[in-house]
Amino acid sequence: MSGKTVSRRLFLKGTGTLAGSSAFRLSMPGLLALSEAVCTARDAQAAFDVLSDGEARALDAIAARILPTTDTPGARDAGVIYFMDKALGSFMSDELESIRAGLSEFESGLAASFAELAEADQDAYLSTQDRSHFFNRVRFMTLAGFLGMTSHGGNRDQVGWKLLGFDGHRGAWQPPFGYYDAEYMREQQDDD
Repeated sequence: MSGKTVSRRLFLKGTGTLAGSSAFRLSMPGLLALSEAVCTARDAQAAFDVLSDGEARALDAIAARILPTTDTPGARDAGVIYFMDKALGSFMSDELESIRAGLSEFESGLAASFAELAEADQDAYLSTQDRSHFFNRVRFMTLAGFLGMTSHGGNRDQVGWKLLGFDGHRGAWQPPFGYYDAEYMREQQDDD
């Protein structure tokens, strides 16, 4: 053996660091590929993962009446339906059946699909449904898809952020961030 020995603690620390950095590096391409796939599907208007075409058309029509396109972008411009599809296929998967049942009940009072109605008729019908649990869930998903991160499928071209004047991709933010930063800024101002 050489004159330099490696303790068990040093060995474990080194292998832990190596394993952690390797796992992080290996997972990053996967995460980036997933985010890119979501955005590509949304932009190419690809098929949906969990929603049927009929469900997607109806939910898209509801979202478009919640946040209509006017002189500013609306839910359709932001690709909110793709956020809904991704959310109901992942972190909101436990609500998929509830949304499907709610949509079926929602449309049961109509002669045709909600998406086929004229906008004035859609608005009139929504005014009778706006207190239902189903409508509130769809409204939540619409707002989340409109204002969320683009990697989750909505907010195409950051239209929601631009509407609010939010620059979500800044690399640095203005201080003070917290107590210690405020203290630092006061010291800097005192020196001037």
